[in-house]
Amino acid sequence: MYIDLVATVLSNLCLVTGLAICLAKLCKRINLPSLLGFLLTGVIVGQYTRSILDPILPNWLISWVFLPTYIFEPIGTAQWPFSNSELSSLSHAAIVRKIALIIILIRAGLGIDRQSLIRIGRPALQMSILPGLLEATLVAYVASQFFRLPLVEGLIFGWVISAVSPAVIVPQMLTLKDQGYGQIKQIPTLILASAAVDDVIAITMFDISINLNVDGLPSTAFLFLSIPVRIILGLFMGCGLGYILSRVLAQQHSHLVCVIVFFIGVTALHLLELEFNWPIASLIGIISSGFTVLSLTPYLAQQLSSVFNQVWKAAEIALFVLIGAEVDLALVGSAGVSGLVIISIGLIARSLGVFLSLIGSELNWKERVFCQMSFLPKATVQAAIGGTAIALVENNTLNLTNGVETGQLILALSVLSIVVTAPLGATAIQLLAPRLLYRRQKNSATNLE
Repeated sequence: MYIDLVATVLSNLCLVTGLAICLAKLCKRINLPSLLGFLLTGVIVGQYTRSILDPILPNWLISWVFLPTYIFEPIGTAQWPFSNSELSSLSHAAIVRKIALIIILIRAGLGIDRQSLIRIGRPALQMSILPGLLEATLVAYVASQFFRLPLVEGLIFGWVISAVSPAVIVPQMLTLKDQGYGQIKQIPTLILASAAVDDVIAITMFDISINLNVDGLPSTAFLFLSIPVRIILGLFMGCGLGYILSRVLAQQHSHLVCVIVFFIGVTALHLLELEFNWPIASLIGIISSGFTVLSLTPYLAQQLSSVFNQVWKAAEIALFVLIGAEVDLALVGSAGVSGLVIISIGLIARSLGVFLSLIGSELNWKERVFCQMSFLPKATVQAAIGGTAIALVENNTLNLTNGVETGQLILALSVLSIVVTAPLGATAIQLLAPRLLYRRQKNSATNLE
């Protein structure tokens, strides 16, 4: 029995991985990002496609081809050592996505040097706040008008959609850095740094929006103050962790030990926020820990970066296949034209926010257009929190005007935003970088256009 189970799991893993690699290579052949192939694989082998074909195909074929349903179910407290654990409410797939996200953020931190960060400080700060704020506000207003909801409920729509995707942005920006695109003006670093803070603000404001609909304004006022507190504590603890790890690991000759200890350290930092509700922005903490290691011990950062770059090749497949696997095409259809209009208006507002943030910077118009396109893709955050509202409604924790129907609309727009913006943004970054950015050569910077 166990042998059959292991054989089925291994064959399923090989088939899904093989399909993902084949579709990724096909995408690269036609000059599209490989992550689109991974997303498409997830849609093909995911739970919603399985539910459609389940009555038609034989059981043995279903178990071999499609991802098992249990990986999308909550783990449960019996399998996790902490009582009332936040992780126990997550599925296996969600935990794998979190691990992949940690790897992404580690790579981002190890790719940001101090001088670059100082140079892009003001525009990075503005880009981390203004685009998301404009998008969330306009989406909230338009959604409340389209669906005849109170504006306070529209804010949930706004903030669940507004966050950019580190899973799409970070790997592509690191690739551009390696290739020299935009390095003269530190454009990849600008986008990396601002995207990280953008996510923290969006997630925190989403929590505030939920709380506004539960308890009202007075009890949530302190949550607004928590945003700078979370960011500052995240930076402080991340830099502190990076300092400790750089000193501890500086004399360690085993690359494997360095990687394992570093990964455990930043994962523990993330768990402090997730499991113990510490008021820290752990996503920024992870990035700042890598940044600190790079600043103090560049050779150690290079060792860590080379290993995590290889680990990312497997994590990337897992992350985007699992994101695609949770895309319900029926929900995409239910969002309809109104959903597309809302998302499009939000993207226009976000692009305007990027443009306003870069006024007075040294970037020319081509580079500003590239920054606007780079800030479009959404995937990771929407996949993580898109279903939160409907779950709270079903648990009678959250009261919305139309109950479950409003929760389904929020989830539908989250899924639609992934389907529309992840391919659009990823493709735009890959195709426009050689046309809009200068490439730094060994002895000169030349415009590739």
